Amino acid sequence: MNEILSTSEYMAPQTSQLDHSAGPPTQGISSASFVPESRLIRLFYENLHSAHPILVPASLFEKWNYPFYLRQVVKFIGSHYSVVLNNDILHESTWVTLNGSSEKTPHMVQALLLYSTIMRARNDVSRAESSLTQAINIALDLGMHQEDFATKYSEERGYEAESLRRTWWELSIWEIYMASLHEKVILRCSDVFSSVSLPCEESTYASLRFIPKPQCLASFRARVFAADEEVNLFSSFAYRIEAVRILARILVLNSLPETQHDHLQAVANTLVSWIHHLPQQKIDIVDMYGNIDEMLFQAHFTIQYAAMLLHLPRSNIRPAFPDSIFSICPVTPVRLSPSLTRHVHDVKVIEASKKLSDLLSVRSDAKGYSPTVVFGSILCGLVQLVATAIHGSECYDHHQNRVVLVLGCLKLLTAKWSLAQEAHFHLRKTAARIATNFTEYSPFEGPTTPGQDNQRPNMASGEAAILPPIENDAVNNSFSSRLLSEFVDPTCGDLFSPFPMTSSETLPGVPRHQVA
Repeated sequence: MNEILSTSEYMAPQTSQLDHSAGPPTQGISSASFVPESRLIRLFYENLHSAHPILVPASLFEKWNYPFYLRQVVKFIGSHYSVVLNNDILHESTWVTLNGSSEKTPHMVQALLLYSTIMRARNDVSRAESSLTQAINIALDLGMHQEDFATKYSEERGYEAESLRRTWWELSIWEIYMASLHEKVILRCSDVFSSVSLPCEESTYASLRFIPKPQCLASFRARVFAADEEVNLFSSFAYRIEAVRILARILVLNSLPETQHDHLQAVANTLVSWIHHLPQQKIDIVDMYGNIDEMLFQAHFTIQYAAMLLHLPRSNIRPAFPDSIFSICPVTPVRLSPSLTRHVHDVKVIEASKKLSDLLSVRSDAKGYSPTVVFGSILCGLVQLVATAIHGSECYDHHQNRVVLVLGCLKLLTAKWSLAQEAHFHLRKTAARIATNFTEYSPFEGPTTPGQDNQRPNMASGEAAILPPIENDAVNNSFSSRLLSEFVDPTCGDLFSPFPMTSSETLPGVPRHQVA
């Protein structure tokens, strides 16, 4: 049914608990009184809700009578996107409010989950992890992982039930992403059998129309054998869930002291097949109006992040990998096969980092980003830096451009998140250090001498410049090869040997015995 919900159907649920619309006075409120509460809520919905869409749509927020502690978290998050407020102004008052409540309800799970998200963005790891732990404890005690919980608790109110289903899945997703930053992997949400149905499409959720009958995870997994019209039933959120579950498989695999080839190959196959089985409407993350499907963006982003985490520890470049602000799995012994030699892992990890940077190029502002974008972006930038060192000057600009793109993305977020500030500083510092290994000029900007017009500077005598495939007539009539080499970057393709190192060679500064 496509009728718009009537007012009575989306009114907030009535509970037997005390009215939560008002709460005790908290520190910092008077200082923030010149910014209306409605404005802070709006900033939350405009900036973070689309990345972690667990609450009801914005138009229903005021009607939903959310508890005071949840409203406080929403306002606190909104303050991070205000051009007027200091984002510390509601910091301690929000912490006091959350810790002053002993409620164990789905709303508390939502409040703690959102609070964990923003605290990780603020780089407060301790509070982010403790809040996540509390949220998981309450969710498991309530039974939010069970199929009928959302329906029973919401008394079959469609939007309440959908919000609860989203909360459980978001909790599981956030736990997996948080675990990706540590060597020790603990996944409590994934360790219980979950029968929660999958969320609906974001456009449906935001339109205030009736929520369709939710699909189950088993049906989603069986979609590869279904007809095309059945595949179209699944939302972008569902593809995001599967992408993060693949990430979880890789985290568990990386935590094992030794990996069997079949296990490794199975996960590698899953990464590739996830992309192969995308329906046509889930390939483009941007619609004809320029709107980004945030759930689909995160799904694609997660697949490339997972691919880097799978292939990097098993590649030749791992011993030369720069220090990261996050824990990266160490060099991993693995039984090699023709399909997954260390050389293949080299190619795969760089390919994944390139695709992840391509995703970042779609966005021109910081709206809608999740803090998880920092996790993958810093890894992407560091992989591209290592590729620069390995490939040499021939494609220095190609990799440098991608590093600059990642730095730009992180710079957008530095005004909002301390996590982005640290990542930006670390990547910029590392890039500056690696750049000193190259000459003052890039291969395209070096000075020329007579007779060198059609050759790259600093190249061996007689070595032709590597140019993009341009028709000869176009070169002769419009551009000289010198002009092309000045302004058209080469790409890492068939003309380059991805990793020319032999077993007896090492990267600068890396002891030979460390190279697998």
